[in-house]
Amino acid sequence: MSLFYFKTTRIIKNFHKIILYAFLKYFQVYSKGNYKSFEYTGDSEYLKSVEEYIGIKASPSSSWYNINSQNLIIVEKFSFKVILKSIFRLNRLRVIDRHYFGLVGANTLFRLLYNDFTPIGIKEKLLDESLDNLNILKSKIYDESEIFVLGNNEQFSEILKKYEPEYLLTCNSAINNKKIFESKLLVLAFSDPLFHFGINKQAFEYRKKLVEELAGQEGVFIIVPIEGIPLLRKIKINKNLPIIGLDSTYFQKATLRIKNNRILTKNSHNVFTQYLLPISTLNNKTKNIGAVTFDSKNAYEEKLWSHDAKIKKTSNYNFAYEESFFGDRDFKKYYKFHDRQLNTLLKKIKNKRIINGN
Repeated sequence: MSLFYFKTTRIIKNFHKIILYAFLKYFQVYSKGNYKSFEYTGDSEYLKSVEEYIGIKASPSSSWYNINSQNLIIVEKFSFKVILKSIFRLNRLRVIDRHYFGLVGANTLFRLLYNDFTPIGIKEKLLDESLDNLNILKSKIYDESEIFVLGNNEQFSEILKKYEPEYLLTCNSAINNKKIFESKLLVLAFSDPLFHFGINKQAFEYRKKLVEELAGQEGVFIIVPIEGIPLLRKIKINKNLPIIGLDSTYFQKATLRIKNNRILTKNSHNVFTQYLLPISTLNNKTKNIGAVTFDSKNAYEEKLWSHDAKIKKTSNYNFAYEESFFGDRDFKKYYKFHDRQLNTLLKKIKNKRIINGN
């Protein structure tokens, strides 16, 4: 989690939670994935959604001194009382509280299936399959004269209609424009822990749309964080489509690199800069880049980017302001952070051409 773009007052107020999260995240990221069940503290109605999401029923809560219990402990509503009760079991504590701080609740929930409930052997298999699929994608686009890399801003549909790209890399709500499937090869990336992989109406609708639109499709590569693959398998997305799971790190200068079978990009908190642009470097020729907002810090304040209204209704995402996911965010700082990441990465992209819908 980056602190670069959160409200200063919220950081100060929640500093103790941030420190705790850094501690708990370590145990989740390095979890062996051998948990078979979990204990739960929080809203009983939300528990039903968590059980369905994970595919496992919760177990009765054990006593605080029962340190031998091997159940994961999932906390939907954070409190110091809960922490004290789990003081000897902090390595198994996962806080998915939507009001905890920033992206914490959404990210922790998102990582559950892969990190905590997927054994190491299967994780390694997913990494191997992702690397194989990356190499297949590279073989298909490396020597193509041009590819198109498109975001979702208000020019998306116009650019799509104007250029009719044969090789298209795009993301998120582009799935709502059926014209993307007219491309000879399509790469669809999505990564948001709340809007795509979360437990809420918008995320459920997005995943339902994915299943429907991708059924029977060919020539489509799916790009997601490596943690997202188990959920895609669980919802029975078209099993014939290759999935590439990416990982990321803050400490990386390379646009795209392979380390211990992990496909790594620089963590930039944006699907376009963290996924699409790095993947575009698999092509050795011209990368046409468009439908992405440049210099956004001068155009936006406390609101979302402008999106193509034909594929995305931004009003559907207003609920995130009521949670810490957006509520703790300083959008001016975020756009400044994004602009810096975007411009730094673009300088590394060779043979690029910026296009628009005019």
